[in-house]
Amino acid sequence: MDILGDTELKLLFFVLLMLISLSCRPVYEEEQRPSETGEEIRPPVFKEVDSLYLSGSSIQVRDSLLSILRTTPSLMDEILFRMLGLYHGRAMEQDYIDLLENLESEGYGNLDGWKISALDLAGRPEDALVHLSSDKPLLEAWLIFEIDSVLEDINTPDPVGQGEIFAMTMTAVPGSMTQSEIRMAASVADLFPSVRSVVLRELELSIDTSGVWWFETLDTISSGTGITEPLSLLKMAFEGSESFEYWLDVQQTGGEACAIATGVILDRYAGNYTPSWQIVDCLVDQDKAELAIAYSQSGDPQHKAGAEMALLLEENRYSDLMKLCDSINENAPDSLSARAALFRAHALKAAGRGGSVCYPEYILFASRYPWHPESREAAYNAGKYYDCEQEWIHASEAYLVSLRTSGSWGGDERAHWRGGFSLYMSGKTVQADSLWELGCERWPSGYWRDEMLFWRARLAGESGNIQLRDSLLHQVAQQHFWEFYGILAARRLGITAVEGFYVPEIRLLEDTACSLAIELTSEGYAVAAAEMLEGGTSGSFEQRAVALSLMGQHGSALSMLRLLDVSSRESASSSMLPDSLLCFYFPSPYEELAQMSTDTLALEASMLQGIMREESYFNRLVISRAGARGVIQLMPGTAYDVSRWYGLPRLEEDEFFNPAASVPYGALYIDRQRSRFKDEIPLFLAAYNAGPENSARWVNMHGWNPGDPELYIEQITYRETRMYVKKVLRSAWIYERFEI
Repeated sequence: MDILGDTELKLLFFVLLMLISLSCRPVYEEEQRPSETGEEIRPPVFKEVDSLYLSGSSIQVRDSLLSILRTTPSLMDEILFRMLGLYHGRAMEQDYIDLLENLESEGYGNLDGWKISALDLAGRPEDALVHLSSDKPLLEAWLIFEIDSVLEDINTPDPVGQGEIFAMTMTAVPGSMTQSEIRMAASVADLFPSVRSVVLRELELSIDTSGVWWFETLDTISSGTGITEPLSLLKMAFEGSESFEYWLDVQQTGGEACAIATGVILDRYAGNYTPSWQIVDCLVDQDKAELAIAYSQSGDPQHKAGAEMALLLEENRYSDLMKLCDSINENAPDSLSARAALFRAHALKAAGRGGSVCYPEYILFASRYPWHPESREAAYNAGKYYDCEQEWIHASEAYLVSLRTSGSWGGDERAHWRGGFSLYMSGKTVQADSLWELGCERWPSGYWRDEMLFWRARLAGESGNIQLRDSLLHQVAQQHFWEFYGILAARRLGITAVEGFYVPEIRLLEDTACSLAIELTSEGYAVAAAEMLEGGTSGSFEQRAVALSLMGQHGSALSMLRLLDVSSRESASSSMLPDSLLCFYFPSPYEELAQMSTDTLALEASMLQGIMREESYFNRLVISRAGARGVIQLMPGTAYDVSRWYGLPRLEEDEFFNPAASVPYGALYIDRQRSRFKDEIPLFLAAYNAGPENSARWVNMHGWNPGDPELYIEQITYRETRMYVKKVLRSAWIYERFEI
């Protein structure tokens, strides 16, 4: 007999959830306690303003920052950096320029560096030149280079500071840099990836005249890269240094290093090595077919046959490859038989014979040779194919084969999730639940754990086990509270998964990289600062991502935080993105614009924000491979249709990258799709991503039940669209809670 009813159980779980969340200390939280050294502890100055900034309250942020500036002018650089993010993050750089000019008139000094930075970040270096003084020739050279991409020899003074070194290096004509300049550039190569590339270029151009300085410079930029630095290998090969064993080790590292090492081995140690197919495949991948042929000459007939398979595939000689694979008799070693089976499948796929022909061959290969290092990937890809084709029995079999192999492949967790779903759709619910349960145990912070927990709860409900269903729903709502199925579980339980995210006190000047970024930005080198924060190696990775967000570079910040989430889940600790960074993972730079754009529409502003986040990561300058433009990823044809339907002027090319101009057009189109699909959110989101015809086709294939949206979503045949719908819904639900 149950002591507590469903309502009481829900309340108990919710209280426990709140207590657990309150006990979790955020990464950046700083208690205000007396300093052991007697130094004064600075009170949290920016915490509230950063919270307003991330929620999209631009006017309050501006007024708060100006108030702090007037009471604490010593924080001016931090304030102007945040103010830049406020305006740049909303594509309103001119308003920032006007604000800076007002501050100059109030006696805050010359702020031209900030103006140049704002305009350069916006992709307007020609406008930035207007604010440039004559005593900054290197900054001028950088801006001119950005305009026309022409490198010219210019006479400039020796650079002072990291920003000028960046400009000197990036504008240098290839081969023109002196030894002193190359070494100076190498000193900041850890800060700027593009500078490192230029230094490598200059070292390669000077390889024939190198000396001690050359190796010292290479060592400066190669620390931590190991033995695979191609330039270093070229130099050693040129000098004839290192041993046979050394070059054998380098050969195993793959890529360009493999080709260099193979050349050395053939030149010095011909006949002294035993060739391997792994090296042949690497050389073929590097477009080094002739080198692969020469390398394979010392092998036995069986090795040569296996090597020829890779060469025939590279040469698109599929019929000859099939004949060769079929000629391998049953007495051949397993290694050669396995290679023949694999390349037979490759040949069928490359020849365009269709998935129904080639993927059974991949499954056969993986089943017969589970020990082969490529068997897991082969079976997994077959599972993906049948999954998309909704051939659930074949998909589940392929996924299960992939999990039985001994190979190493990164799709194992997804094989548990989609393998279980394929079993579920095949009616094998017990096996599906077992596979999901095992997946949850193996990946306690996995990408697909919220899916597996939720669908286990669904299965429990379908079998009548309501207590287990609600327990699993509470588990996914608590442990995955910002992911799609975590929020969906909370909504099903009638509780609020996300009230708001903790916003820490961020002190940029206390991190070396962030402090340097502010300095560079104040000097007009914001592009260099952004590159350093995103791709450099100095300072805290988390703090650099935060600084990019506060700088208004939301796209770069979100990419870094996504990478951090991925690396955390794959680490030994099996964690997720820290709660203290979630506020920066879901910023609202266009909250006010979304409200304005949907004011007269049925479309909700939170949904529009969710679409912008997932379409572009709020990067208004991005162009997709398909030609979609701007923060809302609007296609020119779609924009034209909107202008025709509603009697609006056609968007000019540059207006696609102006959110104030393009987002209203995108909102009108999305709202039209919403109306067409009767406000069924998954349907019109699928239509926006994959086209209305596909969305309608999936309804015809699977049907549509408004009370069961997840079943429709998980049967969408395009994996990209399936993920897109879940991500947009997740983000929209989060932004719905934060609306101002």
